[in-house]
Amino acid sequence: MALDPTARRVLRAYLRAVALAEPLQRELAARHGVSLGDLYAVRVLARIGEVPMSRFGKELGVPRSTITNLVDRLERARLVERAPSATDRRVTLVRLATAGRRAVEDTDLLRRSRVAARLLALEPAAQATLAELLERVVAGLSETRPADDGRARR
Repeated sequence: MALDPTARRVLRAYLRAVALAEPLQRELAARHGVSLGDLYAVRVLARIGEVPMSRFGKELGVPRSTITNLVDRLERARLVERAPSATDRRVTLVRLATAGRRAVEDTDLLRRSRVAARLLALEPAAQATLAELLERVVAGLSETRPADDGRARR
């Protein structure tokens, strides 16, 4: 499929913007003692809230054995907790622990970054437009299966 010049420009700009954010993501993951994939999983859990482990795995697009190992790793890092279901004793729930919430809400690195400086240097109208466009892109992604963007497999 051939892309028109505008589509190529959009995709190239997106990839360059993502590249600017990658060092921040790596530093954030290192700060909280997890991989980028694990940090993504913590963010997904923050978005969906306390859920059965099977649902968490489904949201991430990973099999049952993988979700068990992932939750084990995140629990050892004290980012998530397991809890028994109040309605079905066969079900184990997973939820964010306090440290997991802190990891998701850790914006200090971003605020001090070159990325933030560049974004906040834009005039207010451009900032508002950019925020609106990014929110639309993210909303569109959330309507598709989470594994479709490839991050769940990292």
